[in-house]
Order: sequence, then C-alpha cells, then structure tokens
Amino acid sequence: MNKEYKDFKFKQFNLQQNNAAMKIGTDGILLGAWSDVREAKNALDIGTGTGVIAIMQAQKNSLLQIDAIEIERSACLDANYNFKESPWDDRLKLHHLCLTEFIPNIKYECIISNPPFFINSMKTADIKRNIARHTNSMNYNDILKFSNDHLTENGTLSLILPEDQGIKCILNAEKHSLFLKRKCNIFPNPIKKQHRILMEFSKIKHKTLESNLTIETKNRHEYTKDYKSLTKDFYIIFK
Repeated sequence: MNKEYKDFKFKQFNLQQNNAAMKIGTDGILLGAWSDVREAKNALDIGTGTGVIAIMQAQKNSLLQIDAIEIERSACLDANYNFKESPWDDRLKLHHLCLTEFIPNIKYECIISNPPFFINSMKTADIKRNIARHTNSMNYNDILKFSNDHLTENGTLSLILPEDQGIKCILNAEKHSLFLKRKCNIFPNPIKKQHRILMEFSKIKHKTLESNLTIETKNRHEYTKDYKSLTKDFYIIFK
C-alpha cells in the first residue's frame, strides 16, 4: 500500500504530495524563497514536481504569470491539484512534457529550477523516483541551453545544486553566455561543510553578490535567524 502523506501546510496555501516521487524538501523551499521575481511579469518553473516553487512565486508577486513544466505524470497530478486549490490558480499554467518538447512563444523574465542532480548513483526500484532524482532525464546543462534561448535580455535563471555540481555549473554557464549574478552558499549547520549553492545567472555580466546561509544552529531543528528571515513568509512555524 502506498504511504499517504498529509498535506504540507504553508501560511497561505496547502500542498498535496501523495503522487509525486520527490516530496517537498528544503532545497525547493530555499530556492522558492530566494528567487527574485519582484519585478518580473512572467516566469517558468522547470521540473515543477508538486508545484511548490511555482506557487511560492505566485504568492510573492501578484502580477506574475507562471508556466510550469513537468515530465512525470504522477507529479503532474499533484501539481495540477495544488495549482487549482491555490489562491493564484488563474496565474499558474501546467505543461505535462519534457524540456526538449517545450517550445514557448514568449521569452521569460525569470526561469527557476531545482533540477535532478544524482549522477550514476544507485537506482531504486521506483521508476518515477529515478526520473525525478537522476540527470538522465534532464540536467543543468539542458537548462542552461534552454535559458540562453528563452530568457529576455535582462532575465535571470535561478538554480540550486550540490556544491560540487554548482561549481561546474557556474563554469558551464559562461559557455552559454550566462553569468553568475548572485550566489548563496548553504550550510546545514555551523559544524558541517557547505552542501548546496543557490545561483542566479544573467545574460549581462555583473559583479557577483555572494552570501552565506546556515540553516540550523548546532541544535537539531533549531533554525538560524537568517533561515527564518528568508522563509518566514511561507513556513507556519516562523513568525
């Protein structure tokens, strides 16, 4: 019997995640909160999963129109339900297809993705989870190429990756004429090594703005002031 998951409750919306292989996690929340869509009129979420990142952007900007693409059918069931149940259904549009099949008729001011990052790691018996986790179906180079073609001249691409892949991504981005505008180094707690990088790319060269963010203090489930500040508009547990 499949495990039943309770709805994930945020301050302004709830999300179902019973069907999607990849459940709502810290990476998606970090990227969704960190991405800057304040001045944008349109955005694209690549690999939307449950739809959490797309819905977060709709909450942040009341004028934003958002396309979201997802290859995995079961994840689309959750995303479609979550979009319709959110307060911003009229600004969220789901496309069930892979990135190479998606041919938009506009250029985007913001592209956002929490891409698969497992490379040649042990596969599970769950085919849906393998698709969601592994770069065989899509990787950041696919997203870089797509973004070079479909970003506006002032547009931005925001990604989250493990540190080692993030460093490679920054180098590869320049081959696609995308340059690092912002970077945030993510640490689980003060005594552990960096494990993620949040990155924002632009077609225009800027001096990179770099910052650090630690999620927890030395005590488990005791969150830092910076993490609370970034995510307080979404997490119920933070005021």
